[in-house]
Amino acid sequence: MVKAFMSLKFHDGEEDKQKVNDITVALENAGIINYVMVRDCEKYGKSPIPEGLNLMPDFAFPKMAESDMLIVEFTEKGVGLGMGAGFTSALDKPIYVIAKTGSDISSTMKSVAREIIFYDKPEDLTPRFKEIAKNFHIPPIILASQSEYRKKMLKETLGAIPFSVIASHSEEISFDSDEFDAQLKGIALQKALTVLNLTRHRGKRIIIGCDQNIVFNNTLIGKPKNMTEAYELLCSMQGSNQIYSHVANVIIIADKDNIVKQTAKYDIARMSMDKISEDELISFLEKGTTLKCCGGFNISDAPFVHLEEGSMSTAMGMTTEFVKDFISKI
Repeated sequence: MVKAFMSLKFHDGEEDKQKVNDITVALENAGIINYVMVRDCEKYGKSPIPEGLNLMPDFAFPKMAESDMLIVEFTEKGVGLGMGAGFTSALDKPIYVIAKTGSDISSTMKSVAREIIFYDKPEDLTPRFKEIAKNFHIPPIILASQSEYRKKMLKETLGAIPFSVIASHSEEISFDSDEFDAQLKGIALQKALTVLNLTRHRGKRIIIGCDQNIVFNNTLIGKPKNMTEAYELLCSMQGSNQIYSHVANVIIIADKDNIVKQTAKYDIARMSMDKISEDELISFLEKGTTLKCCGGFNISDAPFVHLEEGSMSTAMGMTTEFVKDFISKI
């Protein structure tokens, strides 16, 4: 079972003892054993801290270091909760914040929490923590992309496995057709390496970098610079069934600034585009997404574009089958 240290603001009395017990049962049902200072060390006041010793450095911190994770019950704030979270964060151990629905979570606590879980009753915690315990062996996952399409795709792919997003802000450039795969692989790798460097003080983690370009008439087409260029691009591709989405996917497992494992996949999907009326084209452009997409469109929100060959995820900008297979083998 996964071992957790649980901290909370405790008020002496039967109500808070019951709260500790109910949360403990909920976590045990999820496969997590918790250690609570007030119960397991202080014995609810029957075992006082020996003179000359201090609760946090001499008892709480060593137990936190022994645990697999920290669970902070943050319905009510407390200085000790922040101290424990800071100590655990420095150890690079995961922190899960739980709180009654509607509770205010400070920005500082949000910044160190891997996940914030709200609940109405303690038993509400069990299903989510079952998933956390099940996937506990998977390192934190970081998507090195600011694309809303990729965020949505990765969320659908990973399901209950959480991930964070750190935009690399690496420059995306279109190149000549003779080195499509090398150019896109290089950009995807640079995105991942940029995020690796930004997070070089963190422990083991998975970083996913991707780059997509549309290829039409044997030319790499990136994001249009303005609406006029987007209009012209979409006009030129109408009626063609030879529109290709080229995607480079890079996954790195890193520990601090060291690369533990690195793998990549280059994939291509073929698409077609219907001929549409001027009104339909203008209406599509007015949606406001065209300047964010290679070629001026993403197949997921362009009903006049169809997948002819290959993976839909590759057509959308990230080969999620590759990501899912990689994660499943960890």
